[in-house]
Amino acid sequence: MSESNETLLSRLRAAVSGPRTPNMPRVPDPVQDAQIREAVSRLARNRVSATLRQLRAVRSLSYEAVRERTGLSQQLLYDMEYAERRLTLAELRLLAECYDVPVNDIVGVEVEE
Repeated sequence: MSESNETLLSRLRAAVSGPRTPNMPRVPDPVQDAQIREAVSRLARNRVSATLRQLRAVRSLSYEAVRERTGLSQQLLYDMEYAERRLTLAELRLLAECYDVPVNDIVGVEVEE
């Protein structure tokens, strides 16, 4: 079972704001840095997944309807909506077109088309 977003945020805050000696730069810890990158990646994936679920629900579309519009399998759509699988850029563009929103709205950052 995956950790909640709040737990991940707490761990991320603790890692970033760990103890420092005044006027001394933080010495990078490769293990801790990898954990931070993983936590940020997981948060981003969870956010994109939640956005995809919301877009489908707001438009009252079933998995079958989205499958027909995009050509993506129902299992793949489910896996994307529940953060079990990362999206490719091509899949992201298909879903953005299906939901009639810019890719940027799904990922929450500027993506050059």
